[in-house]
Amino acid sequence: MRRYIEIANIIRERIVNNIYLTGEKIPFGHQLCEEFSCSKITLNNALEILVNEGFITRQRGLGTVVKTATPRYTHAESQLVSPIQGLSTINHAQGHNVRSHILLFEIANPSAEIAEVLAIADDRFCWHFRRVRYVDDLPLSIEDTWLPVHILPEFTRQDAMGSIYQYVESTLRKIPASSHTQFSSLPSDSEAQEWLALQPNEPVSVTRSVTYLSDGQPFEYCTSHYHYQRFNYNSVVQRNGM
Repeated sequence: MRRYIEIANIIRERIVNNIYLTGEKIPFGHQLCEEFSCSKITLNNALEILVNEGFITRQRGLGTVVKTATPRYTHAESQLVSPIQGLSTINHAQGHNVRSHILLFEIANPSAEIAEVLAIADDRFCWHFRRVRYVDDLPLSIEDTWLPVHILPEFTRQDAMGSIYQYVESTLRKIPASSHTQFSSLPSDSEAQEWLALQPNEPVSVTRSVTYLSDGQPFEYCTSHYHYQRFNYNSVVQRNGM
């Protein structure tokens, strides 16, 4: 496990156990670097995980503060309530039917860029698959997903047909805790026009996401191309400071 993930796990545990109290500052950066014998870069990477998970907020000139509303933990990690809800969970809760059609399923080496964001070496293998997601038989998106084999060694083509997040929760007893997502729009290509029933002059909405487990380990890199008329994204933004 990478050092910054270990440090994030220790600080998270201190917050959960009320060693670092809500609304109060955690020790200064130089103190934590000295305690953990790490560089500023390593510490910043650890703190960034906790920012994304909602445990702390960092404010220039004010330091790092434990948030008053942190993710909900119970006595066992397996009972952590996930803040990340996947397509299947959201739509099934609303009474919709979700299914997948697999276009590609293979074991492959990721690109250097993908390997870096997944915190693995270039020569490590990943499950790589492309699938079309349908909601009530209407094509919603084409997903291109990379999952490190060493994290999910028993993953199968059949598992790729369903909810990845539910599979992770049931097999690893860990939950998808945070995600970094970028949004853009692009002209549709021939694949999107075929599978999403788009015209050549119609665009796709694109997301690129890296999703992290509750221990800070990145486990999924996914690029999704959505039908532009069916893409919805809801976000809650909290302002830090006064």
